[in-house]
Amino acid sequence: MNTFKAQTLPMTYYDALERTLGEICDKYCWGCDESTSPSQSLMSQRSMKSHENLSKNFSSPSEGSSIPPSKIVRKKITKNTLPDISQNLRMILQMISKDQQVSFRATAKSSRGLHNGTSTRRSQYIGLLGNRNRWQVLINVGSKKKYIGTFKCEKEAAIMHDLYSIGLNGMRGKTNFNYDSSTLQDMIMDYFTNEGSFNAYKFTSRV
Repeated sequence: MNTFKAQTLPMTYYDALERTLGEICDKYCWGCDESTSPSQSLMSQRSMKSHENLSKNFSSPSEGSSIPPSKIVRKKITKNTLPDISQNLRMILQMISKDQQVSFRATAKSSRGLHNGTSTRRSQYIGLLGNRNRWQVLINVGSKKKYIGTFKCEKEAAIMHDLYSIGLNGMRGKTNFNYDSSTLQDMIMDYFTNEGSFNAYKFTSRV
């Protein structure tokens, strides 16, 4: 018959200390209460310490931290910020107020980007991109494109692009339509009156 030989594990510092205290208690403290013996106290301390370590390892992120849960910083999703066009728009208003002739001529879109009847994403106007039955307005700011807004009316979207093109580039702005001083003045005043919310639909019949 094969006999099982128990494997002797190496004795740790706590095991050795526990055994020594147990022998001392058994030799000199026969009347000691078992619950108050040194060996039992040591075992209780070890158990409590293990429980504390386990609690720390599995605690939630807000536990064990001096920062209250309401103050924990979470990543926020920020909206696409529109470029500031107020400076150039004010400059054009000043030019008009001084009776200077301010006007823009429509810039023809290259044939590469024209609507050819096979794609619903191409527009006849510059700065527009089709998205199903809507038109997105995009403007170049440096080397990046900024999203301005989405419109059901293609012409309305083109006018919105023109305002931002003028606001970003001043008199060098490229536009989809011809604009005279009177129309420009009314467009810019609409922009400032509505605190940056331009109502392009008001001008679809004027261009």
